[in-house]
Amino acid sequence: MGDHQNAPFHMTVSYAPTWLTVPAGEFLMGSGPLADAAPYRNEMPQQRVELSAFVIGRMPVTNAQYRAFVQATGHPPPGHWPGGRMPADKAAHPVTYVDWHDAQAYCAWAGARLPSEAEWEKAARGDDGRLWPWGDDAPDATRCHFNGNVFGVSPAAQGTMAVGQYPRGASVCGALDLAGNVWEWTSSAYRPYPYDPGDGRENPASAARRVVRGGTYNHDARGVRCADRTGIEAGARDVYIGFRIAADAPRDGLDLVEVPAGEFLMGSDAQDEHAALQTVCLPEFRIAQTAVTNAEYTQFVAATGHATPAHWRGGAPPPGKEQHPVTYVDWHDAQAFCAWAGGRLPSEAEWEKAARGTDGRAYPWGDARPDATRLNFRRGTKRAATMPVGQYPAGASPYSALDMAGNVWEWVNSVYRPYPYDAGDGREDPASPEQRVLRGGSFASRSARYVRCDARSLSYPARRREHIGFRVAI
Repeated sequence: MGDHQNAPFHMTVSYAPTWLTVPAGEFLMGSGPLADAAPYRNEMPQQRVELSAFVIGRMPVTNAQYRAFVQATGHPPPGHWPGGRMPADKAAHPVTYVDWHDAQAYCAWAGARLPSEAEWEKAARGDDGRLWPWGDDAPDATRCHFNGNVFGVSPAAQGTMAVGQYPRGASVCGALDLAGNVWEWTSSAYRPYPYDPGDGRENPASAARRVVRGGTYNHDARGVRCADRTGIEAGARDVYIGFRIAADAPRDGLDLVEVPAGEFLMGSDAQDEHAALQTVCLPEFRIAQTAVTNAEYTQFVAATGHATPAHWRGGAPPPGKEQHPVTYVDWHDAQAFCAWAGGRLPSEAEWEKAARGTDGRAYPWGDARPDATRLNFRRGTKRAATMPVGQYPAGASPYSALDMAGNVWEWVNSVYRPYPYDAGDGREDPASPEQRVLRGGSFASRSARYVRCDARSLSYPARRREHIGFRVAI
């Protein structure tokens, strides 16, 4: 980390959306005449654009998020909400029928802004000039919602889909739904290239048309490329136009979700003294939305000189695994990272509340049995492995914590002792030599019982394996 070796690892609270950092630097904006996919004239000339670091929402703003804005401000709801009420089955769909001014108002309320079209394109394509967010492979039904590929219906019969349904379509920075589903408003006025933020196109008072990006469920492969751009009147509203938010300051580090103070049901009603059902009251706390990644652990290693995990080669994580949870870390390694990051390991009570909320649910998403849309588990083969964090939005907990079932077991602070849980009985003593609790199950878990919110495992603090990681609390 160069001159910043003593700098703390910053942690920020992320309610909704999840923020992703796009680093400073140059990228290729627009299309060249020899591009593999035929460019439109308005995408040329291609140029190198340098941007400061910024953050962008991982997914478009949803109806549920927009409803919170409407309720808080009295802003008019979208015109297609029956009686002004959000359709319950569309809560996770991108909000639509919002014009550029509506999007600007939401952003101001959220303490954010719309991305410029340059920021949007960099978030979508990174710095390698790729054609689509995932690379140069043509779109298909596993990567985005476009061109009638979903449900086998014609484009005219389609509508939006819930956000985050296409993890294979993620961009370099981890953003989802940047191709298809809905066009997204940007801050930029629609003007010819070269892009110049100082020529008035970023003036919010301009009456010019504004740029929308990303294509929609109606568009073909050409229309969902990273470089595709269209100008639309700022007052336009339609069923396939939405937006996502951005912010100036980079939010380096861990995205945290807030878990409010109060009681919750901990444990199980099974006849087991090690997991007996009880009511536990906790103060408010915050916990990382996902497990600590290899990329985040790299910063810690660079800043402190701490030993790297056993499977890293040359001091770096395996190529392509930067956003996977760090593994081969023991309880002491996890404690050291947390201390450096200004946080701590959660207690097992905190971990369980963050996973299950207050209704005693079996799994983070509810009582429905686990399946491949919600978590990475039951992959007990030689080819089984971790997945990048945050790939299962359908498996989110009531507080929007992700991956709390499957992927990796997670160290918590607590010593493994029988219930009832009592934080004052010595089980939260960091100096204890006793075995520590692991929570959440892993990709290798053999059955659903291991990924329940109340499931507990244990290991001595020195254990390191490919299916054990951790997350941070404060």
